Amino acid sequence: PIPSRLFASFLSLLSFARFSNLFGVGIGRSLAFACNKNRQGWSPFLTGSTKHQQGLFGSNNGKPISCSSPSSSSQRNLSLSSKTTKDLSVEEVKNADNNNNFNVKTSQVLSLSSIRSTLIRQEETIIFGLIERAQFRSNSIVYEKNGFGNFGLPDGVVVNDETTRSELENLSFLEYMLVSTELLHNKVRRYTSPEEHPFFPSYLPKGPMSNLAQLEYPTDLLSSAGGASDLNFNSVLIKRYIHEIIPSITTPGDDEQHGSSVVNDVTLLQALSRRIHYGKFVAESKYRDNPEKYQALVDANDDEGVMALLTNTEVEQKLLRRVRLKAANYGREPMDIFVNDERQEMGNDTTGTPKEVEAERRMVAVAAATAVMVALESWDRTRQNHSSKVDPRVIEGIYRDLLIPLTKDVEVVYLFRRCGKEPPKKYLGQLESSMHF
Repeated sequence: PIPSRLFASFLSLLSFARFSNLFGVGIGRSLAFACNKNRQGWSPFLTGSTKHQQGLFGSNNGKPISCSSPSSSSQRNLSLSSKTTKDLSVEEVKNADNNNNFNVKTSQVLSLSSIRSTLIRQEETIIFGLIERAQFRSNSIVYEKNGFGNFGLPDGVVVNDETTRSELENLSFLEYMLVSTELLHNKVRRYTSPEEHPFFPSYLPKGPMSNLAQLEYPTDLLSSAGGASDLNFNSVLIKRYIHEIIPSITTPGDDEQHGSSVVNDVTLLQALSRRIHYGKFVAESKYRDNPEKYQALVDANDDEGVMALLTNTEVEQKLLRRVRLKAANYGREPMDIFVNDERQEMGNDTTGTPKEVEAERRMVAVAAATAVMVALESWDRTRQNHSSKVDPRVIEGIYRDLLIPLTKDVEVVYLFRRCGKEPPKKYLGQLESSMHF
């Protein structure tokens, strides 16, 4: 029999908040994300700074929340905006200076473990975004050119010629919302972040509002050789989003919730864009680990060799299992289980060494994960889960068949350009064919 203390912990674990906490969902441990929760720029991976160190989107007890510019090409300072000394390890406290600042080298920011942690943190945003969009019908009219007639020119849009004007006058509802959103976000410096990419860059004016100070980012995170750092796969993404993702997660038909649908589309597309373009950071990190091998493969025009060297099948399989597990939990109503106050259930027995408490915590987490995976396998066999908002297998498939391959395509194109060559035509053709979706 399971001891009552362990059983009570297991039941409480089944709640969404406890489950998320134990598995590290949304908990940043890497120093590269010290400015994630209260950031002044738009970047959960990198947060720039202004000359005046004044954050635009928040402050910490009146103090600016910022990440200062690097003191050299290999390091930058990060303020402890989302940590207090009690949250830090002993070593971190020892390394922190009197201003609660510590140094992080670019090599640490670009470490694969650091980047993977960021990608894991993005999974919640993407999964919830898919679930939110799935509550509405497909509403295909919002993706049709001029489906609602001429909306007029979005405020502030750049019109270079009559061709541009004609394009803008025939936008779909989604395109109009995307352009309008990007015009606003461009004003407040979103697209100065190296991880943010607009879907319609040609329609945006140069630079943000003049009364906002310029954000500064480390200059050695990505290579600008051959335009590698400027690579933008959004034209491919939005086409596949409309023709592949929307049909897979929504019920066909029209429910007249057109505005709500496109608002969710915009948010989800931005999250998906951020995810696939992290391929540039992954590629740069892997290149720095083995520059000679990648250069040799690119010189030989061996894109399949580059793809094989980039691929880590074990990591991809873990990612797919994790995404499916999260989708199964987030996409259903919480189990109707009432758990009394944990302290009352467990009694007053708070004895035990920290190691014993940690061992029990891990045992409970493993037991819960195993139970959920068994439930998933059973669900697969019966295919009966009427309470699930989105089939977890569909979300797993979106990652397997779209997000992971697109991210790897970004990596291959980036590496070819970084090594001084244009990628094979199948990659460029993919971009060119998607310019007008």
